[in-house]
Amino acid sequence: MRTSDLLDGYWEEGYHYYLEFRGKKLTVRDYRRSVIIETTVKYDAKRLESGLRTVIELADNVLSRTASGDMMMEIRELAYENGTLEMLEYYTILGEKHYTLEKADHGPFDHIMIRDREFLKSIQGVWKRWSPDGSDSELVIRGNTLRFPFERPCRFHVVSYKYSPNSVYLVPENLIDGNFPGYTSVEVLPDMLTTRMIIMDASVPLTIFVREEKLGEIDIPPAALEPIRNTMVFPSEPSERTPED
Repeated sequence: MRTSDLLDGYWEEGYHYYLEFRGKKLTVRDYRRSVIIETTVKYDAKRLESGLRTVIELADNVLSRTASGDMMMEIRELAYENGTLEMLEYYTILGEKHYTLEKADHGPFDHIMIRDREFLKSIQGVWKRWSPDGSDSELVIRGNTLRFPFERPCRFHVVSYKYSPNSVYLVPENLIDGNFPGYTSVEVLPDMLTTRMIIMDASVPLTIFVREEKLGEIDIPPAALEPIRNTMVFPSEPSERTPED
């Protein structure tokens, strides 16, 4: 089966979906750029290149399943017409939804700048966790691997995002996951690494890691001194009303 250069490349919907065609292979990513389908396709390349609406058949069209394996979301139809892709999605709860995708000139991670060469050397070694009662644990960085207190080693990259190039973070190696086990991404600041941590429904104060020799010299950010805060939102109690006379 012949494929078309008109289809090959990246296709972007804007928020929900990101598609990549390479010959007979289709990769579908969600808004987090995480792969949700890798499948093969077939279509009439001659019809597509003649300008006629062309339906693209997917070997696997299921976007997500329940824990028991039943289909939750699927691509009902994918078609090329006039330089765009029209995708009809079906969700068992909400029904059908239509998306239009345009061809993009960049890959799925184009908004991320990997800055290992600039920062990796300077952050190597042992970082002590600051606490009001004194340092109580360590964060260790060896190459592109870091170990948080009481956690297994994790692979990472040093990155910035194009919308905020001066902010530098450590994020998981796959660039997709938003956090390491127990922690959000780590921000790289002068003389310190900082991160947040969520435990059940509680947001704990900012966690600070510094070099041991700097423990008594750094200015502690106010966010590190905040109390533990419940992330659950409860309705306020109705105000008491004074009975009318």
